Amino acid sequence: MKKVVIAGGTGFIGQKLENYLVAQGYEVKILTRKPVKEHHVFWNPAEQQIDAEHCSDTQVLINLCGENLNAKRWTRKQKQLLVDSRVQTTRLLYELCQSFPNLEQYITASGITAYGFDDGKREHPESDPYGNDFLSQLVNEWEQAADLFASTCRVTKLRIAVVFEKEYGALQKMSAPVKMGIGAPLATGKQQIPWVHSTDLVRLIEFAIVNELEGTYNTNAGNVSNKELTTYIAASLNKKLWLPNIPAFVLKMVLGDMAEMVVCGAKASNEKISGKGFVFNYRSVPEVLR
Repeated sequence: MKKVVIAGGTGFIGQKLENYLVAQGYEVKILTRKPVKEHHVFWNPAEQQIDAEHCSDTQVLINLCGENLNAKRWTRKQKQLLVDSRVQTTRLLYELCQSFPNLEQYITASGITAYGFDDGKREHPESDPYGNDFLSQLVNEWEQAADLFASTCRVTKLRIAVVFEKEYGALQKMSAPVKMGIGAPLATGKQQIPWVHSTDLVRLIEFAIVNELEGTYNTNAGNVSNKELTTYIAASLNKKLWLPNIPAFVLKMVLGDMAEMVVCGAKASNEKISGKGFVFNYRSVPEVLR
């Protein structure tokens, strides 16, 4: 089986991916600032340091690095950090991988927010142009940096959808107010959310390795509106939604520029990855919530 190195492998998705790949028989190493296990390899992106000799036999390099988009309010400084944690880290990995003579494939996480925001009447294929908003341009720069690897190996760019998992990420944050009886759709509630179950996401990454995929792929199993998702969550928790929609201007007052993540949306098409033969195990939001 392939020898895989994961950058950004200590987060939730990284750990789940590591466990899945190991179960499939892959040899997996994790790049981390604080090595505590035998298969951990020291690196420090800020200081451009890596213990390269312990991963020189890498065949597949997976990059999941990136500052959490909703970790802090989007000040100018924070926006730059969001970009640098993706773009500069990718460039550093490219420089480091010059000492990986067996590298066959570079797989990078990317954003399904590449297409800008619209009324959700059509699904965006990967060939659609980037939007003009901050998130779309972040994806643009991120993927341009990934293309540096094209001179060395196959490049696979996976535009990650909103990941659904119990007690994690979007579902955790959206279910909390519903449990307290104060849940409500955001803004119009019509904004579309491309989503994927965490188990399907790690399966898809391994699918990209096995099938030697190259190019850009949306990773969403489907799309759901904010209102639909909020209603589904309430139903799964046996709660009722009493409050009216939370107005967009209130969200913008509270969140600043970050509000575009919840106020706006766009559908994404999964026809390209499905056409390669990948089958999502979870295609229904109620099924996921159950």
